[in-house]
Amino acid sequence: MKAAVLKKYGTLPEYQEFPEPKPKNSDELLVTPIASSVKRLDVIRASGKHYTKFSELPAVMGMDGVAKLDNNSCVYAMGITGMMAEKALIDQRAMTVLPDGLDAGLAAALPNALVGSDLALLERGKIKTGDVVFINGATGLTGSLAVQMAKLRGAKQVIVTGRDPIKLQHLKDLGADLTITTDQPDNSFVKELINAYNQSPFNLILDYLWGHPAELIIEALRRIRFLNSLKYISIGSLAGEGISVPSQLLRSKDLELIGSGIGSLDPNAVQVYMQKHLTEIFDYANQGKLSMELKSFPLDKISSAWISAPAVITI
Repeated sequence: MKAAVLKKYGTLPEYQEFPEPKPKNSDELLVTPIASSVKRLDVIRASGKHYTKFSELPAVMGMDGVAKLDNNSCVYAMGITGMMAEKALIDQRAMTVLPDGLDAGLAAALPNALVGSDLALLERGKIKTGDVVFINGATGLTGSLAVQMAKLRGAKQVIVTGRDPIKLQHLKDLGADLTITTDQPDNSFVKELINAYNQSPFNLILDYLWGHPAELIIEALRRIRFLNSLKYISIGSLAGEGISVPSQLLRSKDLELIGSGIGSLDPNAVQVYMQKHLTEIFDYANQGKLSMELKSFPLDKISSAWISAPAVITI
């Protein structure tokens, strides 16, 4: 079979022949993959810099994806073997059936993005109807999904920051109520944050940037008279790993500063979330209530897809 194969850590996967996998027990099901997403985690693992390693090399890429069964129904599943291939093995006890008509590429890309958006909102943010959500650095794939999921989860308002004016306008089209550009002087940015709070006191922050933009948010929070408790959730660090937080701020404000990632979640949180919510979210997507801007590549262009991640491979 043809597959996206990694021969050596630190190199790009290649499109080549690879032995077809064979089921080892009755729970393993041989399927025909049709879409698999290239995620940052995939790229880091292939570089050899992640703490998890492949059991052996060469190895087929694709941790998860959408596959077609013999009855022509389509399912999302984690791969026992790599999903960027003409054939793969999945556990038939742990697959989610796609609704008829849902785009396979969208279904393949949603689960990973949901972990950094909806799962953070639900498990770490405990989002509830009427919340006002502030999203720092929302113009990426996961941030844009966070905007949409916050609205679907009942947020009264969603405020976002970002640098690209075209993407900020797109976020408004997706449901953001207020956009704030990060491409402005620091003092102007801080003033806009304060004004945004005074107009719509946000009680939940998702931060995909961290670094200097987070320090500016901290400065704005220092100057604000809180009208409610505020939970600040760090999810990414695209702008830097470290920030300075005044001790007095944490003592004088009802502010909770936490993170959302695999290490901060219950070990079974992702599995439970997928079992409980994935079918519902696939239905939202099929109804046109969720969208993602995806770069799509055929399997034989795996090397190009890898350097363009995040992306979707179609098989």
